[in-house]
Amino acid sequence: MGRKFSEIVIEGPFMMVKGFLLGFLACKKPEGKYFFHRKENIRRETLKEFVKELFELENYVHLCLEDELIEPFKQAVDLYTKKTGYVIKSIKPIKGAAFSFAAEIFEKDMGSSFKQIVEHLPEGVSLKNYTPSEIIEKDAKGFESYAPLHEYIFRAKGEIEGDFEGVIDTYMKIKRSDLNNFVICSEIKLEM
Repeated sequence: MGRKFSEIVIEGPFMMVKGFLLGFLACKKPEGKYFFHRKENIRRETLKEFVKELFELENYVHLCLEDELIEPFKQAVDLYTKKTGYVIKSIKPIKGAAFSFAAEIFEKDMGSSFKQIVEHLPEGVSLKNYTPSEIIEKDAKGFESYAPLHEYIFRAKGEIEGDFEGVIDTYMKIKRSDLNNFVICSEIKLEM
């Protein structure tokens, strides 16, 4: 199991809160892990919260932070509230996370890379409803990647769920690789 995280909702402009957090981490724990909902595609609790943030009707920043940094970060925010105007609206422990995916890959090496990621998950993370299919069309050999007929086709659907840190690390492996163009991932849903 990975580190434990909590979701914090802070009232304040995103870029300013991010700067405050980075300054805090630089002093307290430079390698500390955090994830902003907006940047990492983590689902807000309600559609209302998403719309408010999207149109900046209210300045709320949702982020996930390691539990060991929660109390010192809360103290730092409280200490500077008069100067910054930031107010912590809520802190909720995260029990787990999940996302679903659908893949369609036309290159054997990429298919193997994807299978490596989803079949060798971090501890505390599991693969559910996984339905892979692999087709090799010998007659299509030599066609280009964007042709209507491909020599190799790998398709898969499934869900990845479990420990928050392991789920988000798996999500990032997919999204920050060449696989990103061939795998559609849902938002990460938090279990509170």
